[in-house]
Amino acid sequence: MLNALREKTKGWMGAALLVVLVVPFVLWGVSSYVGGASQIYVARGRGIRISQEQFARALARQRVALEQTFGKNFNPALLTGDTFKRAVLRGLINKTLLINSAVKAGYVVNPDEMAYEIRHIPAFRVGGHFNAARYQEVLEAQGLTVAGFERRVRDLTLLDQVRAGLLASTFVPQQVVAHAARLFGQKRVFDYVVLSPRRFMPTGPVSLQRIQAYYTKHKNAFRLPQEVRIAYVVLSPAAVLRTMTERKVGRAALQRAYQAHIAQFTRPEERLVRHIMIALPPQPSAAAIAAAKARLVALRARIIAHSASFGALARRYSQDPGSAAQGGSLGFVTQADLSKPVGRAAFGLALNTVSAPVVGRSGVHLLEVTAIHPARVVPLAKVRKVVARMVLKRRARRLMYHRSERLRNAAFEHPHNLAAVARKVHLKLQESGWFTRTHGVGVTALPAMVKAVFMPKVLAGRRNTHAIPVGADALVVAHVVARKAARFEPLATARAAAVRALRAASARRRLKAEEALLVQELRKGASLKTLARQMHLVRKTPAAAEAVTPGLAPGLLKAVFRAPVSAAGHPAPGSAHLGAGRRAVFIVHQVLPGVVDPGSSRYIKLEESLIRDSGVETYLAYMKSLRERAHIHINAQAL
Repeated sequence: MLNALREKTKGWMGAALLVVLVVPFVLWGVSSYVGGASQIYVARGRGIRISQEQFARALARQRVALEQTFGKNFNPALLTGDTFKRAVLRGLINKTLLINSAVKAGYVVNPDEMAYEIRHIPAFRVGGHFNAARYQEVLEAQGLTVAGFERRVRDLTLLDQVRAGLLASTFVPQQVVAHAARLFGQKRVFDYVVLSPRRFMPTGPVSLQRIQAYYTKHKNAFRLPQEVRIAYVVLSPAAVLRTMTERKVGRAALQRAYQAHIAQFTRPEERLVRHIMIALPPQPSAAAIAAAKARLVALRARIIAHSASFGALARRYSQDPGSAAQGGSLGFVTQADLSKPVGRAAFGLALNTVSAPVVGRSGVHLLEVTAIHPARVVPLAKVRKVVARMVLKRRARRLMYHRSERLRNAAFEHPHNLAAVARKVHLKLQESGWFTRTHGVGVTALPAMVKAVFMPKVLAGRRNTHAIPVGADALVVAHVVARKAARFEPLATARAAAVRALRAASARRRLKAEEALLVQELRKGASLKTLARQMHLVRKTPAAAEAVTPGLAPGLLKAVFRAPVSAAGHPAPGSAHLGAGRRAVFIVHQVLPGVVDPGSSRYIKLEESLIRDSGVETYLAYMKSLRERAHIHINAQAL
C-alpha cells in the first residue's frame, strides 16, 4: 500500500499531495495555547468519540486542501454552509470507524516497510538520498511532528488495506460482463442540427415601457449586496521570522542547535553497489526461489573463476530493467536506500567481493561492492545557514506566542482603536478594497474573517474584531472603516442589463418554438435533411458513435443513447442541451450492439471497472453496517 503513496508523490502533483498529507492538525503558535476548556463532543457512539477540537482540525485541513486545489477559482462561501461541515464530519466518522475496524480485524503496518517507503518519498530526498534534515524541515514547515506524520501515514495505509480487502472480496459473473460489453460497446447512427440563440436574437429597439416593466418585476436581480472596507493587522510566524536575521544567532546557540540535531548532519556510509537480479512473482513459491538461487550460484561461480565479468553477466542475465543496461550498477546508495535484506547483505560485504544469493522484495540478488564512502559528519561551517534557520524558527515560535498574547490583549484593551493595537504590537496597519460576504480577495475571502467582520457591532464600525485565526498560521484583527448598505441598482445603470435579459428571453422562446416544431415534424416522419434545408440549418452526420466519443458533446450523446428506439428499428427523434443556450435536435436511425470478445483489452478493462464498482458498493454497505453498529449521535449545536 505504501508503494502507492510513494508513486503518488512524484512531480508537482506529488508535492500537492504531500502538502495535503502534512497540513497541520493545529495552527501552531495560534491555537496551541488556547486550552483549558472542557471536552465537547461533536459525535459519539460505541468505540468512537470525535471532539470539537478534532472536528475543527479536520475543517482546517479540508479548507487548506480546497484552497490549494482550486486556487483563484476557490469559493470560500462553500465552507460556511452546514452541508460542508456535515460532509467533513461524515468523512471523519467514516475514517475513524474504518481504522478501528482494521485494528480489530488484525490489520498491521510493518514499521520497517513504512520507514523504507517514507525514505523514498522524493520531497524528503536530497541528491537522490533520504535526508533527515530535509524530512524534519518539510514537516516542521507544516507545523507537524515526525510522529504525527508517521501516524497519519500508518492510518492511510490501514485504510488502503481495508479498501483493498473489500475490493478483493468482490466478483462479477461473466454473463453480467458480457451483457455490459454489449451495452457499453453499443453504437448509434444518427444525424442532428444545432439551434443557437444567436439565430433568434432580436436586434430592434426595446421600448422604455418594457424595460421599466422588466426592471420592476425582476428588481431583486439588480440588488447590490452590502459592501465594506476594513483596516487590519496581520501577525504570522512567517512575518515574525522575516524580522529576524542570522546575525542575531550567536556561536553558542549555533553550537547547541548543531549538537542537538547532529544526526541530521551525519551523512551515512555510501557504497557503490551493483547487482544481478532474477525477478520473483509477488508471492513466490519455495521452488521458484530455489531456482533463482541456483541460477545466481552458477553466475557467481563464473565471476569468481574470472571466466566472465560481473557487468557483462548483469547486462545479459539481470531482470532489473533499471540497472541491467548499466552492468547492474545501482550507483552510490545508503543502507536505507535498499530493502532490508539487500541492504544488510550489501553493507556487510567486503570491498570487491561477490555475495551469495540474497532474497529481496522483488527478486533474488547477487551483489558486489566496488567502492565505499565512509560515514561522515558535515562540519558546522558548511551547514551554518541551515542551523541558524532552525534556531530562528524556534525563536520565532516562542516570539509568536508572546506577540499573539500581546495582540489579543491589545485588541481587548483597545476595542475601538485599531491604530493603537498596531502601535502596541509593532504591526503595519493595512487596508482592504471593497468586498461583500461572498466576494473578497486574499484575507477578505476567508470565511472566518468574513464572519467576524459582518458581526453587527463590528459592521457598524463601533469595535475591532477579536484576534481571528486565518490561513494555516496567522492572526488578524480588523476594523470596518467604510460600508455601503445593500441597495438596488438604479434603472439608469441597470438599463443595458435589462435590455440584454429581454432579448435573451425572446431568443429562448423563439428557439424553443423552433425546437418543438422540428421534433414534431420528425415524429410525423419528416426527413431531417429536408427540414434542415427548408429552415437553413446545417445538418451534421457523424460516424456511428459510442456513448463516449471524442469530438461529440457529452450532453448530445447522453440524449441520443437515452432515446427509446423501437424493436422494429423506427427512427427516434429527440433534443439535447449543448450549453450556452444552444440546443440540438437529432434523429437516431440505427442501433449497433457491442461485440463481446472476452480476450480483448477492452473487455478486460470493463470487467475490472465492474469489479471496482461492485467493490465500491461492498465498501458502502460495510461502512453503513459500521455506522449502524456504532449508534452514532451527532451534536448539531457543536458543529
